[in-house]
Amino acid sequence: MAESRPRSLRVEVPKPSQDRPALGKVGVIAAAGFAIGVIWPWLAGVKLVPGPPTDEVSEAASAAQASASASAGAARAAAEASPPSDDASERTREETVNIGELQVYGCKDGRDRKLKDCDKVAFDALARGRLAALAACDAAKGAKDTLSIGFDLDFEKKVITDIFAGKSSTFTKDKASRLVECARKEFESVRLDDIDHEHERYTVFYFVEFVPPGTVTRTPAAAADEETSEASGLATVGWDVAVVREEPETGKVLTRLRFGTRVVVTARRGKWYRVKYDAKGTLGWVHRNALGL
Repeated sequence: MAESRPRSLRVEVPKPSQDRPALGKVGVIAAAGFAIGVIWPWLAGVKLVPGPPTDEVSEAASAAQASASASAGAARAAAEASPPSDDASERTREETVNIGELQVYGCKDGRDRKLKDCDKVAFDALARGRLAALAACDAAKGAKDTLSIGFDLDFEKKVITDIFAGKSSTFTKDKASRLVECARKEFESVRLDDIDHEHERYTVFYFVEFVPPGTVTRTPAAAADEETSEASGLATVGWDVAVVREEPETGKVLTRLRFGTRVVVTARRGKWYRVKYDAKGTLGWVHRNALGL
């Protein structure tokens, strides 16, 4: 028999280019894992932070609720036909306005020189009733905006020399102009006799908020909860989005704050807190639940 020869051992030494970890594959796997961790809550419908309640949903959600409520029209009509209870919410039936306080923008003496200190001229007695009549102006129908309206008062001539829309108006320029025309008709026969004043000329402003029909008014049950009291401190937004309003509950939406935003609390009214929410110190009202208070 032929003798079998022992097999020789063969040792392979990898090249330097082959002796490296597969970092590319590791990176791809890590990126895929991170992406899955980020999007899975969205795919599964899971929210990691609390959201606002139904009374703080966005306009889109409100539209969806309005569509769903159409099927309950018959039941709603029956409820409206029955006598309302003391706790039922009341709604406006026609256009109305809320008129703000008189703001004196500036005053001048008889030589048309600007003065630093201006008194609060007694223009309210002439102005408020006529401003309330703007609710009947055609441009006010269905409106839910604010008109900043200015008056130039000349006590030397005893007349209003100009009426104009201020820059703070939220109406379109066309509607603001039409409302000013209505105001001019209301004030065209006004004379500035027997009005207390210290100087010859004034520029004053009013903010007139237009309220459309169907707007919920304050209920007796909520009235006791509407006194504003002082408050102070810092708070953090705990909802994914917190709505900031000009006034509690039904006020105009000023902005929306993200989860984790820090705010300064300045006052409280019932379930709402007035806060400063930006570097300029802008004020608005936020529901207490959004702040965890």
